[in-house]
Amino acid sequence: MVETKLSYNPDFAIHPGETLREELDLASISQVELVQRTGLSEKHISQIINGEASVTPDTAIKLERSLGIAAEFWANLQKNYDVTVARIESEKRLAKEIDESRKFKCYEELVSVGCIKPAQDLKEKAENLLNFFAVDSLAYLPQTEAIAFRQTRGKFDERSLAAWLRCGEIEASRLQVGPFNKMRVREIIPEIKKLTLLPEGFGRKLQTLCATAGIAVVFSPYFKKTRVSGSTRWIGDKAVIQINTKGAYSDIFWFTFFHELGHVMLHGVKERFLEFEGKTKDEKEREADEFAAKNLIPESEYGTYIRSGKLDRVTAERFARSVGIDASIVLGRLAYDGFAQWRQIAHDRPRLMIRP
Repeated sequence: MVETKLSYNPDFAIHPGETLREELDLASISQVELVQRTGLSEKHISQIINGEASVTPDTAIKLERSLGIAAEFWANLQKNYDVTVARIESEKRLAKEIDESRKFKCYEELVSVGCIKPAQDLKEKAENLLNFFAVDSLAYLPQTEAIAFRQTRGKFDERSLAAWLRCGEIEASRLQVGPFNKMRVREIIPEIKKLTLLPEGFGRKLQTLCATAGIAVVFSPYFKKTRVSGSTRWIGDKAVIQINTKGAYSDIFWFTFFHELGHVMLHGVKERFLEFEGKTKDEKEREADEFAAKNLIPESEYGTYIRSGKLDRVTAERFARSVGIDASIVLGRLAYDGFAQWRQIAHDRPRLMIRP
């Protein structure tokens, strides 16, 4: 036989003062007489009876001696009252969280990537979201995060973006990285460039290399309407670079990574970078772009190649080999600078298999 446990959660709370009033009436004891028996002030007795003051352990003992009712009885009344009030307030607050949780259109995406559990109802959905974001209220989530991120064109969903960033934050917390070291970053850049030649299997190697310099690199699937390709932020003393895996064209992926690396190298740990649709790039964003361009393709050698006038796929591949990077990065740079058309190089831009 299966034992079923029933729970009763009232939607109202009875203050111990109500019981005290009833006991005084039954014993024909006035409040003035109770004051005389307990030594408590008349004001304090009145506040307890009117539900404005709590029955403390000391008061419970005084009531036991004056009324012959165990102190534990009064203490339990107060405890039950406090718990019930807290539960009622919690339910009221959860109702507000349920309304807020409806706005998170990305919930199923969070489930699909294993960041959150499926929910049977809206209440469970709200509770899961609160636990996922580690906040007491979804209303506390800032509309923007302390991040530096490159955003694709178009309006983005702030809640989906916050969820995507939280996934990266959780993943980064699982990575062991050393202390941040700028000199070490400069040392590993040539090794990172070699990884551009690998169509797959480079993810874990990139994470391992960056970890030695104090940078956590995480890869996160794209969430609808986030319009974000990558982000950079500092969590404690750890630099976190989060890259979106959607599409993952080789040239776009590697430029995005080096752009975020530029923020790490050039800008302070407390800096906040945020790009909205239509916003002109500020100085720091341009600096990060310049860092990416120069570190992927040396400017002097790129200039020499451009001046040669022979800018086709064959020469691009030859030039790419000479500077130790994937040819798609050179082709992408040519298209960006107006020396080629994107449709002409589309078939030469491989999609990467990002599996760290």
